[in-house]
Amino acid sequence: MIGLAFTCLFFLCIYLFMIAPKNKKEMKKFTRIKYAHRGLHNEERAENSMSAFLAAAEAGYGIELDVHLSKDGKLVVFHDNTLDRVCGVRGRVADFTAKELSRLSLNGTGEGIPLFSDVLAAIDGRVPLLVEIKEETVNTDVARAVCNMLKNYKGEYIIESFNPFSLRTVRKRMPKVNRGVLSTKYFTLKKPGSIKFLLLQLLMTNFLFRPAFVAYNHKYPNAISLKVIRAMFGVPTLAWTVRSREEEVLAYNHGFDAIIFENYLPKP
Repeated sequence: MIGLAFTCLFFLCIYLFMIAPKNKKEMKKFTRIKYAHRGLHNEERAENSMSAFLAAAEAGYGIELDVHLSKDGKLVVFHDNTLDRVCGVRGRVADFTAKELSRLSLNGTGEGIPLFSDVLAAIDGRVPLLVEIKEETVNTDVARAVCNMLKNYKGEYIIESFNPFSLRTVRKRMPKVNRGVLSTKYFTLKKPGSIKFLLLQLLMTNFLFRPAFVAYNHKYPNAISLKVIRAMFGVPTLAWTVRSREEEVLAYNHGFDAIIFENYLPKP
């Protein structure tokens, strides 16, 4: 029994070491914000469009947005890896130049895919940004480009990603910037039951980048990893993606510190 207890304690200590966050004191101002998911979009304003970002800033909401690299190495703001859902065009974002992407129509609105630099210039620090780095491999070109661009931005922002290697690059290049891991209960989704998804679900890649916050799917507030990291380290948590006032109330009741929302208007 003593041996079993010692073994359990040993593995618990290893687990806590792997999921431990960084100092999160400077995160307080970012947990008072409600972030408009891909901007304040609706039937007239497409997701991740300049008009959606300007509307969010005008209303006083923080802005969550997604960043990819174009074929010619420019940072563009778009969520999916492929263009078909939003633009009705076959192909990957990475297969088109920034100029070509700017000529596509977002959900038929006539607005094109914006450059990240243009979004930064338009928002100009009026509201905080929640920048999601979109890349799926250990190649972290997007993360490096984001760091290079944001180092001269005067507004407030935090960075998040599902990719632990992207966040490790952010940690190396911008150690003082608050970075956070996006996660969910992967094994409830149509994902392969691999060790990779188990590690991501249990937040066991945190040791690579030491997050200042965790952004978690609000549908799973009782996830073991979420409960442990809150209880042991008091790490700030953001709820994604909240789509009604009822879900917002539940998210706060379940201990989330801030929300990423769409399809309704919470109080700023």
